[in-house]
Amino acid sequence: MLTVHAPTATTFTATGEGVLDPDLIDARVVEELGGAYQLTIVYPADGPLASQLAVEAIIAAPVPGTTIRQGFRIHEVTTSLDGLLEVTAFHLFYDLSGNFIADTFVVNKTPKAALDQLLGAATTPHRFTATSSDTATRASARVVRMNLAAAIMDQGSDNTFASRWAGELTRDNWHIHHAATRGADRGVVIRDRKNLTGYSSTVDLTSVVTRIVPVGFDGITLPELYVDSPRVDHYVIPHIKVVRYPDIKAIADADNPREDEVPLPQAHALLKQAAKAEYATNHIDTPAASYTVSFVDLASTNEYADLAELETVLLGDTVTVQHADLGVSLSARVVGYEYDPLRQAYISVELGSVAGKFTSITRTITTAQTVAQMAADLAGVALASADGKSTNHYGPTQPAAVRLGDTWFKDNGETIEIWIYQLTDTGEPGWVALATDLNHAQVSAELAEARAEVEAAKTAADDAQAAAAAVGARLTEAETEIGQAREAASQAEATARQAEAVAGEAGVKVAGLESSVSQAQHRADTAYETARQVQTSSEAQFTELANADNSLASSLSMMASDLNLRVRSGEIISQINISPETILIDGERIHITGRTSIDDATITTAMIANAAITDAKIACLSAAKITTGTLAAARIAAGSITSDKLTIADGFIKTAMIADAAITDAKIGSLSASKITTGTLSAGRIAAGSITSDKLTIATGFIQTGMIADAAITSAKIGALDAGKITTGVLSASRIGARSITADKLATNAIQVGLAGWTSSIRISPTQIAWYNGSTLEGTITSSGMRFYYGSRFIGWTGQQSKAGAADIRGISNSLEYTGDYISWSYKTTSTSTSYTTMLTLDPRGKFYGKSGIHLGAALRTHGYDFYTQGNRIIIPQDCTLTGVGTYPGWAGSSGRSKVVFHTNDLYVISGNTFYNMTSVFNRVKDLMSRMNSLISLLNQGWVKNINSGANGNITWNYFSNTGLSSMSTALS
Repeated sequence: MLTVHAPTATTFTATGEGVLDPDLIDARVVEELGGAYQLTIVYPADGPLASQLAVEAIIAAPVPGTTIRQGFRIHEVTTSLDGLLEVTAFHLFYDLSGNFIADTFVVNKTPKAALDQLLGAATTPHRFTATSSDTATRASARVVRMNLAAAIMDQGSDNTFASRWAGELTRDNWHIHHAATRGADRGVVIRDRKNLTGYSSTVDLTSVVTRIVPVGFDGITLPELYVDSPRVDHYVIPHIKVVRYPDIKAIADADNPREDEVPLPQAHALLKQAAKAEYATNHIDTPAASYTVSFVDLASTNEYADLAELETVLLGDTVTVQHADLGVSLSARVVGYEYDPLRQAYISVELGSVAGKFTSITRTITTAQTVAQMAADLAGVALASADGKSTNHYGPTQPAAVRLGDTWFKDNGETIEIWIYQLTDTGEPGWVALATDLNHAQVSAELAEARAEVEAAKTAADDAQAAAAAVGARLTEAETEIGQAREAASQAEATARQAEAVAGEAGVKVAGLESSVSQAQHRADTAYETARQVQTSSEAQFTELANADNSLASSLSMMASDLNLRVRSGEIISQINISPETILIDGERIHITGRTSIDDATITTAMIANAAITDAKIACLSAAKITTGTLAAARIAAGSITSDKLTIADGFIKTAMIADAAITDAKIGSLSASKITTGTLSAGRIAAGSITSDKLTIATGFIQTGMIADAAITSAKIGALDAGKITTGVLSASRIGARSITADKLATNAIQVGLAGWTSSIRISPTQIAWYNGSTLEGTITSSGMRFYYGSRFIGWTGQQSKAGAADIRGISNSLEYTGDYISWSYKTTSTSTSYTTMLTLDPRGKFYGKSGIHLGAALRTHGYDFYTQGNRIIIPQDCTLTGVGTYPGWAGSSGRSKVVFHTNDLYVISGNTFYNMTSVFNRVKDLMSRMNSLISLLNQGWVKNINSGANGNITWNYFSNTGLSSMSTALS
């Protein structure tokens, strides 16, 4: 039921102003997934409710997928000449196109929260509410001066809900529901049909991707570069695309990894996983297909029953379409429909991919304005920074004139990359990436965080300055104590070791205070760097941060050389940063925190504990002072102990004094063989030819197996060798005589098994040889010939064949199967050609050339042979000589006396060995026709036929009668 309601109506459960059905001539609802949603009706201009069908009135109509009638607000009413009202109404959702958002910034929110913020930012109150089933997705967008409908649904703009949060919307009167994917797979399967009235299909390979080059954050790529689809072999060439995954980040600094960074091998695994998901989930390796089904046209066909199930689908549902010719089943979604609300039945359904579209009703900014704004946003105009020393550059193009310290805010799609021009690791200046995946929301969020860091750093700096002031107050007092300590230094030998230990404690304390100051300075530096990275073109914000940074830097600079002094209960600990100054000493003990020097004083033996000196720099040490212990070998310089310094007990070095294998290169005058009682001489120590045959004793009359090393006999003169003695190894092919291995020597299936193990690409069975591309069969050779496959398609085969009905008439046949497309004879024009040039092509269905038939790709040369007609009559192409004219190509009859000859400019006909120039013949005929026309004209004027003289002087005459003929046209073409 369709009813008309007042413009202010909010519910449509009643009949409102009246029911339109009795007089309604036509009604249609059209909805596109992510696009238009409108109602058009045709109503008599003199109908009872014609006056109610005014602009802004609401028509409530049933639509598929819901029992609640939907409201459509009338936007246009046209009165036709035949007394009909043509009414166009758009869904209530488009009321939001008249509402307006001045400026709102959605930062890191879920779809539900984002929709609530956008609806709440409208300048005019409204009734719309929103929900979402997607609770995981988070995104940010800033919407400035945009109508509310476009801000929600326009996929063509960047900062909109549709472009940032994606997903799909269901518009239900005053409510908007968001879901990651609308619709479901209800198991509907149809078969693709050709030449079917009311059904059309289009398959497009443009969007197919079978090889992904995944790129992570900061340009991370796989070692093998790409990830292939399981269907990559289903296409002639791989379809390659670079897909970026900025959320996948590898650890850049191993010492300071970020929370969202992972080790590089794990990042590689995540890139592979993401790329494989594109194939498994998004199916980007299958062709894009679209289908249109008109149920009105199909109703008159026998195939209607095969497609009737489509009348049960809803917008967004997935339908499986089986393509027998391609051997694949493609998934297509319901992306649009045309619906008859009177019959409550589909008029047509459109299946395919969801196209990014949004009705122009919601657009208030023209294309020219949009392009101009984008140009302004992306202009590579350099803006001077607040300090006037460095420059901020904006835009996608690398700046030309730059200086050290310049910052480049590079737009890369939806993200912003921040680069700084500085000295690189090579020492040369260049652009270094600071961040490559920031968006506007992140920039603003990090700017706020940077401000907080700066404030915290300023507070820490104030604390540090207060501590520095305390240091200054205590400086004079500390200097006095240092002087007293120096006077007592000469008496400090006894406690030097204790002083060193206490100095360690003091160092820890000093380091603690240094660490605090360092942390404050580090926090300030980090905040400054973060603010510097994320600065925007807003000069006011940048100036504020720059002033804060300069103030902080000045404060820290003032502290750089200050002394820190802290007072604790019971003692005064004087501290100083490591510097050219001398040590800090408290009143009771010496605390050494850095390099220490003692002037005009002597540390007595009693003052140094045993083993207290661990690393002394002694200018001179008398050997007489070394009375105990031994020197380690490492402490004796090489070559410092000469032979005159050695005294050998009893005149020789005892055996016990020489370690095993200690003599590595002895100059022994004579060595008795009897002294060699163990071990063996290596072959290298035996002179060549020194062991003669009389020196060898062969046990038991022959050389035992154990005496001959493996592979030691290289060229044996063996009289006879029993094959039974060959128990290991293999004979090389060159050692096997030609034709010496006969069939009876081969095990069953030996060749098949051997080759099957040789390669998985060639598989041999007792009845066929098959070859594969991976796991995909490409061809076989059997007793009947060679077969070729493409995926699951059997293309054709080559082999012997017989004439149908005559088995004894045999020959070689190139046969194209039903699933094959063409057969061609082709060649490569050059050795570097990447394609083949076809010479002759059989194209039975016109898939190659667009028209069926046999197509020539080169000149046809018959060498004078005949052409036969179906009735066994011949014509012969030949060179024809015309006396006095020349020789030209022509067609001759079987007798050779009748010919058609093709002159350069004229056509000649030879009849009875006499040739005629057809141009001259036509001219003669034309002239003859002109003469005949003249005669006809004269005859039709009534010439006197004869004159007769009668009686009484009367004269009579007779006329030629009118011929009744008209002039002939002399145009012979």
